[in-house]
Amino acid sequence: MKSEVWPFQGRYLFHLHTTSTDGELTVRQYFEYASQQRIQRLIFLEHIRRNPQYDVEAFVGEVKENSQRCRIPAVVGFEAKLLPDGQLDILDRHAAMASVLGIAEHGFPDDIQMLQTAFMHAVDTYSDRMPPDRVIWVHPGLWFQKRGLLGAREGEYAALIRYAVRHGVLIERNLRYNLIPEQMLACVPEQRVVVGADAHRLAHLHMSGCGHSQDRQDPAHPVSAGTPGERAVDKGAG
Repeated sequence: MKSEVWPFQGRYLFHLHTTSTDGELTVRQYFEYASQQRIQRLIFLEHIRRNPQYDVEAFVGEVKENSQRCRIPAVVGFEAKLLPDGQLDILDRHAAMASVLGIAEHGFPDDIQMLQTAFMHAVDTYSDRMPPDRVIWVHPGLWFQKRGLLGAREGEYAALIRYAVRHGVLIERNLRYNLIPEQMLACVPEQRVVVGADAHRLAHLHMSGCGHSQDRQDPAHPVSAGTPGERAVDKGAG
């Protein structure tokens, strides 16, 4: 279920996990919530592996069916782990079904040099394979945060952010983990930041205060340099 429409506009919820993996909400429940809260667009970012434990095609079909039923635009994306060889843990045929693709580095081995090399390779590879501005670094820097290295290895972290931005990767502002941190936002042009929910349960949606909206343009096709509106978001992670 691919969409050519720039998804990060209007009142959106991004980075949603469902009962297909470790979420507590069904696809239908997200649409019901969106209808109640007047959300204009849902952007699912379900976990995936090369050997997924759920029917990927059925999941994509379920999102499409509910989108049509509720008349709420929605797109399907996948969050894939960064592997030591610089590939993502997703089959090419599943990546081809995604409107957005999230790079998740937090489960990477404890080797910062290997991380740097693998991350840059993944950025190069998947930013070429996907349409412009459809690859997102999700909960960016969680590998550093989990190891207490955000301060001690700030230089390496900032370098990876700048590399991703230069090569067309969007940066998630993940509310659950407060990533990227405020002090690192200077590394990222505002139009390259998307706000992520990483929602796994209804409480995450309530906690997010997702009654705000955001006027965004496709950064690849800016229309004007107007002031961005309020952000539309949520909270969660995976």
